[in-house]
Amino acid sequence: MREIRLTSPISWLDGIDLRTGRIIQPDHPQRGESIAGKVVHLPHSVGSTVGAYVFFSLKKYGAAPLKIVLEEPDSITISAELAGIPVELKGAREVKLEDRDIPEEFRRYLEREASISGAEGFVRVSSVHISGVSYATIGEAGREWLEELRGRVRFRVLATTNPLGMDLARWREMGVPDSFAEGQLSIVESLLTMGAIPSFTCTPYLTGNAPHYGEHVSWGESSAVAYANSVLGARTNREGGTKTIVSAATGYTPLYGRHLEANRRPDLEVRPPEMRGLSDYYALAYLIGSEYPRAVPIYHLKGSIPEMKALSAAGAASGSIEVFHVPGITPNPTDVAGREVRVTREDLDRVYDDLSTFEDGTDIVVLGCPHLSLQEFRLIAGMTSGRRALTKFWLYTSRAILSMIERSPIMKVLKRFGAEVWADTCMVVSPLEEMGVRRVTTNSAKAAKYLRTLRGMEVEFLDLKEIMKRYSRPE
Repeated sequence: MREIRLTSPISWLDGIDLRTGRIIQPDHPQRGESIAGKVVHLPHSVGSTVGAYVFFSLKKYGAAPLKIVLEEPDSITISAELAGIPVELKGAREVKLEDRDIPEEFRRYLEREASISGAEGFVRVSSVHISGVSYATIGEAGREWLEELRGRVRFRVLATTNPLGMDLARWREMGVPDSFAEGQLSIVESLLTMGAIPSFTCTPYLTGNAPHYGEHVSWGESSAVAYANSVLGARTNREGGTKTIVSAATGYTPLYGRHLEANRRPDLEVRPPEMRGLSDYYALAYLIGSEYPRAVPIYHLKGSIPEMKALSAAGAASGSIEVFHVPGITPNPTDVAGREVRVTREDLDRVYDDLSTFEDGTDIVVLGCPHLSLQEFRLIAGMTSGRRALTKFWLYTSRAILSMIERSPIMKVLKRFGAEVWADTCMVVSPLEEMGVRRVTTNSAKAAKYLRTLRGMEVEFLDLKEIMKRYSRPE
């Protein structure tokens, strides 16, 4: 039996070639080796929750591992079981779910996840946030799985949805190919038929799905998971996109990981330098996620909703940070952590350099990863007032936020500047490469990572002030 032992975590979404099983994750120690047909020993995964759909594609192309052996419980990797790939963890014990009034296949999966993870049992969840909604990320294999479920599965709890690969109302204006739109619309039909809410945003907590402190939920979308746990004080693991379908259809999740108070306590104190802007929050969390991927950090800084979104997104993109603490802002009890790291200005500057592959001369500026909030729109409108864009500026948000600004002075300022505002989608999960884009500038470290590794773009990661300086001029 052929085996491969990965000495570093894998990002399933953008770290594996779907057709060959070859590891393509930059800087991974086993980069270039294949997992196809092998028993894969893995510490845990990092990065996007949408990676759970990769297992269906690996099976479709004959590149799936024979089995995965985990060192730590990890919901995204355990989701491989839904694609027929066995997952094991040493010391697993059998855990049973007594509710028989749920789909049999999903009950068996939940029991399997609970057994693998060493769960204390099961807990009912009040809401689900579904990741893996874009055709660009889940592909044909994911679309087929959802279509197969469409006629026989109905959701039991509130289930909001992550961004699509296109603006539902204006996709032709975006330049999205008809063939892509056809696949995307099929996914939308499947999800809505099963009972999903068409929110199509990575910030559900800003548009109606905002769980209370201590409430158990089952959320995908790694940035939303971190925000729910950290800023709202809810309880969720970083769930794989396919697992969120299971929880939506059953109303349950196994009780382990971040659902337990003992696993939410801080273990790393982070003392940053003076923060100069929103992108510094992205850079800080990206650095901590890279170096301490499973940490529960205390960030000693001040922050707003946009800055909490940035910490949530970047630490989950570079690592698998599910919960963090900011004294005076986040509601979770904070003890003194057992270790401390001091981050310098040079450390943050290095993140900007590492995430950038070119300097000046972009095809497009993209803002809104995670989706832009009202506060961010006000900030951007203030910076663009009296200026004109020198290149394309695309801004991404939820349809709920869009409805608040589209007839406001904010939209008038943005239109005069030359920006386009899109809903339902984002730059990371849309087919930019099929729309002629090659060089992208962004203020989001999460976007910078995935635009490079997932969309194959050249990327420039800059603070918003610098973006305005380079790519706009006074009227």
